[in-house]
Amino acid sequence: MSGPNVSVIIPTYNRAQLLPRALDSVVAQTYCDWEIILVDDGSTDDTDAIIDGYTKRLGDRFVSIKQTNRGSSAARNRGIDAARGRFIAFLDSDDEFLPTKLQRQLALFQRCPSLGFVYSDYAIIDLAGKRQESVFDGKFPRARAVASREVSPGLYVCEGSLFDDLIGGYFIATIVGMVRREVLGSTVRFDPRIAYAEEWLFYLQVAKRCAVGFVDEPLSLHHFVPDSLARSDKHRNTLRFRQVLRAIEESFNDLTYRQRATLDRQLARVCLQLGYDANRLGDLRGSLSYFVEGFGRRPSVSSLIRAATAAGRSWRASAGGAVTPSPSNASQELSALVR
Repeated sequence: MSGPNVSVIIPTYNRAQLLPRALDSVVAQTYCDWEIILVDDGSTDDTDAIIDGYTKRLGDRFVSIKQTNRGSSAARNRGIDAARGRFIAFLDSDDEFLPTKLQRQLALFQRCPSLGFVYSDYAIIDLAGKRQESVFDGKFPRARAVASREVSPGLYVCEGSLFDDLIGGYFIATIVGMVRREVLGSTVRFDPRIAYAEEWLFYLQVAKRCAVGFVDEPLSLHHFVPDSLARSDKHRNTLRFRQVLRAIEESFNDLTYRQRATLDRQLARVCLQLGYDANRLGDLRGSLSYFVEGFGRRPSVSSLIRAATAAGRSWRASAGGAVTPSPSNASQELSALVR
């Protein structure tokens, strides 16, 4: 007996109250040849009871895997290794698929068999309950700049390499991607060392290896959750975003001059924000270090002045002078880069 056409991988950790919504959104799909691979990343709540219920309800279409807490990337990788489907889709346990998600993406794969990766637009519900119907039109205008051609209403094939567009900034969330299993092979996986925007590096690896298309419709619904990693600590996430950028740089040894310059520009902006953060907290040496790193990434008169000013403050502080940290005026310079 052949396996399912699509494997939907869902990592979860202590989301028992939200998990049924995610699972039911797969069950409600208009396309029915799927399996769910749920990877429980060491939950300590009532997740076991949820798993038992769906195991009885769905039978062998529902595969549950338990592991000690190792993070969502390790959980997704475990799911990829266990997947039987020709296509791999990803869903987070606090989000949901809209009913035609699988059907619409598979329609593009069927129309264009050369594609290895298809993504889509998605909608957001914020903490106030307000719904934004399209991140392409709101949060990520970069997605609208991708060169493409329409092959059927709402279905597009990217012209050229999506890698060039995607390296310029994050705009493809984990939950919107569907990938041919063969593209992933045994090497393309989520980096377990990264706990923030890890899907950016993952989808860059995918885009490097295959032709890409997208569905210009919101096919998933992302719910803002108060304790989400993406919103719980902005300074920590800025540090983690720098880690992602460095990992991208290290993962591709054949970047063009222009691609490296794009990464340097983003790293310079991140270092600017970290320098302001450190200065505000009174960490003058840390501030100097970040400003110097930023200058090294993108030399400019303004960044040189920031580094020199930070050096002066650090020297005066080490000499015993009283230095009052200036407030951060980085404003929203990083908001276009970080989720």
